[in-house]
Amino acid sequence: MKRTDLAYIAGIVDGEGYIGITADGKKFKHGRQNLRLRVTVTNTEEWLCQYLKFSFGGGLVVLKPHSPNHRPCWQWQVDYRKAADFLRLILPYLRLKKPQAELAIKFQEAKGRSTRALDDKKRAVEEAQRILMQNMKRA
Repeated sequence: MKRTDLAYIAGIVDGEGYIGITADGKKFKHGRQNLRLRVTVTNTEEWLCQYLKFSFGGGLVVLKPHSPNHRPCWQWQVDYRKAADFLRLILPYLRLKKPQAELAIKFQEAKGRSTRALDDKKRAVEEAQRILMQNMKRA
């Protein structure tokens, strides 16, 4: 992919995107939830979300309007390692969300590929990264 395309996509993520560490809804035996990296872009232009899905994988969700005056939205989502790979590609071009992207990449690298329950130390680091990510969004 061309650098100009990656810069354009980074601008879209800076303006319309979300980079976060969220609970995925699955619970382990001990009741803790698995945390995941997720990147989303929400837009009223379907072609943009289709382009992101075609170029980087992930999935699409159609969000219905809350009122008759609103247009439907499409949301492109990518999770886990694919999200980290996507962020690595656009990282040099990000401006506003660069610190979030760097933290998200570190989170995914530390998590690795294991789906087994993490020990308490790793779980504490994951939770600290999630809280830091939330605080970055508020600033």
